[in-house]
Amino acid sequence: MTAPNVVVLLADQWRGQDQGWLEGERVSQVRTPNLDRLAAGGAAIAGGCASSPVCGPSRASLLTGCLPHQHGVVANDLPLSPRLKTLGTALSDAGYRTGWIGKWHLAGLPRDKWVPPAARPGIDHWVGVDCSHDHVDGHYYVGTESPTRIEFTGYEPEVQTDLALEFLGEQQAPFFLTVSYNPPHDPYDSVPVRLRAGYPIDRVTVPPNTPDSDAQREVQRLYWSAITAVDTQIGRIVAELDRLGLRQNTIIVVTSDHGDMLGAHGLRAKQSPYAEAVRVPMVINGPGVPAYRPAGLLGLVDLAPTLLGLLGLPPIGAYGRDLSDRLRSGRSLRSELLIGNWVSFDNGYDQGIGEWRGMVTDEWTYARAVDGRPWLLFDHRTDPWQLDNLVADPASAGRVAEADARLTALLAESADAFPPGDRLLTELGLVDDWNARESALRGDRARLLPTR
Repeated sequence: MTAPNVVVLLADQWRGQDQGWLEGERVSQVRTPNLDRLAAGGAAIAGGCASSPVCGPSRASLLTGCLPHQHGVVANDLPLSPRLKTLGTALSDAGYRTGWIGKWHLAGLPRDKWVPPAARPGIDHWVGVDCSHDHVDGHYYVGTESPTRIEFTGYEPEVQTDLALEFLGEQQAPFFLTVSYNPPHDPYDSVPVRLRAGYPIDRVTVPPNTPDSDAQREVQRLYWSAITAVDTQIGRIVAELDRLGLRQNTIIVVTSDHGDMLGAHGLRAKQSPYAEAVRVPMVINGPGVPAYRPAGLLGLVDLAPTLLGLLGLPPIGAYGRDLSDRLRSGRSLRSELLIGNWVSFDNGYDQGIGEWRGMVTDEWTYARAVDGRPWLLFDHRTDPWQLDNLVADPASAGRVAEADARLTALLAESADAFPPGDRLLTELGLVDDWNARESALRGDRARLLPTR
């Protein structure tokens, strides 16, 4: 038998609580039958987490096994260094044919562009746009040395799946393919009307940590409709692997780069420590992975070293752990994970979310603000919707101090000095790149740093 193939199905902004296979108090009304079948036959990990819940930093962590201060993509639209070892370079070096279809968002500015080989280390076949949220009647780029722009009609996830099926049909040797879907990322109303019928507005309920309104219920049903639409495409890819006789020798991963606040706690988008932003789907199905629901956490930062471990290849990354032995033996995973917002920008900055660091365990979430102040502590067992911030409770002072001490240890272990964002950008030599992205994307609201 040849080495296992790897297919990563990566959605954008799909929060972990919105998966059909989950059980417990945070179950949503979403329907994901294809994901549920993969979960039933593999490792269905409720503890999937983004270390940095925002697009670029999280995607770079997924590919490198490093935290943002280690890989340098500390905000969106800062380019990933071509000198870094990535999952793509590791698999390419091991003889894999590598492909990526869809959003990349690691090639710097401008967003609407072809991604040249130097900006996608290790990825041979690439079809997509670096970053675009035109989910209907959009375009993509193809080409190895020079780009061709292709206009398409229809819903982007369906078009991207068509492209993925073409790639799969051409494979003879071990391959690695990521299909990077844009939905369920906003604009939420981009999901075609024909795909909304499964969620009638009069049956939609809003989570208890989210202000209820007609507008919120409409957003909720559109978001779930987009998830179910992506789930349908997951089913098409699995069916094609079956048809081609590749399924039994293919590791399939379904995950997302981060979640979506979607109005929870009065917030939108991401960059916060709340579960809606941090928790992501994490299902791993394939050879060597038993069917079970492991306790513990598996961060996106752990995904590259863990997949390489499942393939018998050396791990990569400065922080991510190879959890392959734990998966193979059906054991629990990480007990804790460092999370944070390394630089505040865009939606996070506009909502008053500054730089922070925190940690997640099975039992609680803790976060500290950049000024050193304890910010949030939630007990997942008694408060699954994170409504009771124990930092404000004098009776919980001991627990807050314990969590803060453990965070200090995790920061030391990862060599993270936790500086303010402007200082970190300066230390990493990213001032020019930061000023360019601020000028291009923020206009008269740009926060420019002094250059030397």
